This record gives sequence, structure tokens and C-alpha cells, in this order.
Amino acid sequence: MVFHRPIPKGFKVKTGTVISEAEVGHISVTLEAQTVPVTVVEIQPTAENSIGIDIGITIYAYLSNGEQVENRRFLRESSQKRARQRSKLASRVKGSKPGKILKGKISKLAQFVARTRWDFPFKTPHKLFDKCDVGVVEDLSLKKRSKRAPVKTDIEDGNLVDLPKGQAAKSGLNKSILDAASGSIY
Repeated sequence: MVFHRPIPKGFKVKTGTVISEAEVGHISVTLEAQTVPVTVVEIQPTAENSIGIDIGITIYAYLSNGEQVENRRFLRESSQKRARQRSKLASRVKGSKPGKILKGKISKLAQFVARTRWDFPFKTPHKLFDKCDVGVVEDLSLKKRSKRAPVKTDIEDGNLVDLPKGQAAKSGLNKSILDAASGSIY
């Protein structure tokens, strides 16, 4: 095993997880140390050191000081390239070398999108907390926001009739909600 950096003295390996992604594998190791001191910082929120954050879809975040953080739309930006690669793969002979190469490219693109979607919500608060000490965020339930559209029915002449429920529009909205990746950190 090749270590990215050595395990510091006084630390004990707690767990190890083997991860295989897009032709690359690595091991994630969790360390435990009893010697690291725990510090608790008490910050009193005031109007000067606080900022309110409202999470959106078209704009990633609206801030209480009037600023806006743009939504990067990682999945939407890469969808055309992904569709082209997948249609090329469909025309390849199954199990052929060009097909395997194309599968590798598709998985690398998917991995890139996943990593950038995961990274963006972590970097954004770091930039925001350079300006303030306290952040106030609304309590969102992404599970409820990204549910399927409810079934709409009506009774006509004693018969149950299904009405159009706008599932295509709701699925597009769900894709945008999940593409913003606001639930990965907040």
C-alpha cells in the first residue's frame, strides 16, 4: 500500500474503506487520537457578524446582504456530452475494445460531475464565512421537495379518471433541486 502521507505518531487507525471509482481505487483511513484537544468557541450573533442564507434553485443562495451565489448546474452542463458518449456506446459492438474505452470515458465524466457537485457546497460556505462568523440557514427537507408529483384524480359519472399531474415538469424540477446539491452540507 502506498500512503499519501504517513500516519502521525499517537494516532490509531480506526477504520479503513476500500473505494473503487472509474478505474482508480483508493483506501480511506479514519484515524483516532486521544491527545487532540477539543476547543469550544462561543460566538454571539450580531447584525455585523451574521449572514442569512436562503437556498434556491435558479440562484444557489441568496444572502441577507444582497449578494447572490450562482448555481453551477454541473449535471445540466455535462448532459449533452454524456448523451453523445452514450449514443456512441450504443453503436459499438458489446465487449469490444472501443466500447470499453468509451465506457471508461463515460464513467470518468460521471465521476467528475459527482465530485464537482460534492465539492461546490463545501467551498461556498468557506468563502461566505470569510466575510462573517455566523450563518443562518433555513431548515429544508430535500426529501419532501424532490418527491414525485401527487396523483390527481376526479370522479366523473361515477368513474375514477386520472388527470394530468405534470410529472414531466416535476421530474425536471427534481433534477434541478438535486443538481444544486444543497443537501450535501446544509
